[in-house]
Amino acid sequence: MAIKEILSDERGSLSAARSFLLGALVFTGALIVLDSTIWDVPEVVYTLLGSIGMGLLAWAGGPRAMQYLGPQISGVTAGIAKAVRNPRRPELLDNSTDFKEHDEK
Repeated sequence: MAIKEILSDERGSLSAARSFLLGALVFTGALIVLDSTIWDVPEVVYTLLGSIGMGLLAWAGGPRAMQYLGPQISGVTAGIAKAVRNPRRPELLDNSTDFKEHDEK
């Protein structure tokens, strides 16, 4: 019963992304055990499985994560756009027209 709750989405229906992610994780875990005992699995396989796992994780958690991260990202980009559009130099001594190369001595 607990595994069905984990694989269900917010509406209570079975989530394909979570199911595929669980299958990929179980397969990777079994492959690690078989690699350490019986087989010699190339490193490229782990890279491929990691990439697939990251894609499935983004698919499963992406919409929920973006509803929290989206406003933060848009705030940062708005700040960058404002700074690029209206650049200001800090009020320092070296911005002064009276400042010469050897004045700091």
